[in-house]
Amino acid sequence: MIKRTIIFCALILLSCIAKPQNAPVTHIGEFYNQIPGEITVPVTVEGFSNVGVISLSLDYDPAVLTFLEGTLNPSLSGMGAVNNTILPSGMHRIIIGWFGNGLTLPDGSTLIGLHFNFLGGTTELTWFDDGSSCEYGDAAYNALNDFPYACYYSNGIITTAKRLNLTLLLEGFYNSATQRMNSPLGFSSGPCTDGIADNMLVELRSGSDYSEIIFASDNSPLSMQGQSGILVPADLNGNYYITVRHRNSIATVSASPVSFAESEISYDFTTHASKAYGNNMKQMADGRWAFFGGDVNQDGVVDTADMSPADNDAGTFASGYLATDVNGDNITDTADMSIIDNNASVFIGSLTP
Repeated sequence: MIKRTIIFCALILLSCIAKPQNAPVTHIGEFYNQIPGEITVPVTVEGFSNVGVISLSLDYDPAVLTFLEGTLNPSLSGMGAVNNTILPSGMHRIIIGWFGNGLTLPDGSTLIGLHFNFLGGTTELTWFDDGSSCEYGDAAYNALNDFPYACYYSNGIITTAKRLNLTLLLEGFYNSATQRMNSPLGFSSGPCTDGIADNMLVELRSGSDYSEIIFASDNSPLSMQGQSGILVPADLNGNYYITVRHRNSIATVSASPVSFAESEISYDFTTHASKAYGNNMKQMADGRWAFFGGDVNQDGVVDTADMSPADNDAGTFASGYLATDVNGDNITDTADMSIIDNNASVFIGSLTP
């Protein structure tokens, strides 16, 4: 009861007072290729200056983690409490509350260590913010600005899987001036978040026999800046060709097999033509390299068979999430046909080992 009273009082104080300065930026860890067992997850902060009140709420999957305890930074000498609650959805929420004298911590300091028993599988560690459930106050208990949410609270993950970090661009979607891709899905990019441009399929193929698909990830989101993070099974430790397929772009393959020995693997297609097998990419106006667009029917080549459906859709002023919308603006018109025509005229097609 005392713990709940502390947290409740902190929430009331925070929600009723104006916000004179920015809150700390709060991070929680990302853990890949983890072995089941006890694990301590640090919550770290930046910009933690003259803080007198803390209220944080973190959601996780109890099928993956069992919460053991939370250990507050010993510098937090006021009144603090850490509660683990069960949500109607079955998810669990850790509620962290503290108030005391104004305190300043160096950037990168651990605010609290959360101790779990990791059972295996994957769970996101997601900050829950309803306005006061994630909030800080200064020494006078004035609530601090933490809007927009994504600028101040960084989510985490714990998983037995590995993570493949890909960077790639789609010719038709990419705008060199903004260094962003269009989003036919309707997303936009904010000051601290990047919307989804589109989904793609990623295959890992044997480094010794390209015809053998070892793993395939369907509907992997690609951000408007060209970033994608894909979880892959932890037992994939060999060297694999990375093949990326997009609904109206030429399937593109890594130049050579990539080692998956580490917990996190990164591959950037955008830095040079040689990052793709057969140098099979197009250089954009800003010098970066992108996958050729225009393979509307996904047969591995850009030709008249792709132009025909685009011409038909343009003739009826078709709009929406269509394969013939090669530039991702949700309209099929001459701009899409131009991309197809240019690539067809130089016999663009997929190249594989």
